[in-house]
Amino acid sequence: MPDQFVKFPRRESIVFFEKAMNTHNRVSGYKCLSDSYYEIYRDELPTIRVFVANYYALSVADYYDIVSDYEVDCLVTISNWNRVTQDAYELGKSNGVGVFKMGEFLGALNYARPCTYIRPIDQEDNGRR
Repeated sequence: MPDQFVKFPRRESIVFFEKAMNTHNRVSGYKCLSDSYYEIYRDELPTIRVFVANYYALSVADYYDIVSDYEVDCLVTISNWNRVTQDAYELGKSNGVGVFKMGEFLGALNYARPCTYIRPIDQEDNGRR
């Protein structure tokens, strides 16, 4: 897969992300700071910086690649078939950075600190213990 379709999503994925931000009930607006990098303004919650990627499986190496270049509160892998490795999720959480698939990110937008959002898959695991 060409690199531009790994780190940076295709245009239609960016349009999907922006449309989701325009219709989310917690988002009051956003500003595109550069390719795939956004500042999201939220009603009654702090502004956050988000990097939108298209990694098939967002890993620890991908996490470091992004946070070395961008100041982020959240990393989002955009496509529905993409995923986040458990190690990347836990590393982000320990550093105060939410690492999410798009659907998870939409839920995390409702939290003052999105990194505190517990993904549904982790809620299910906790229920089994």
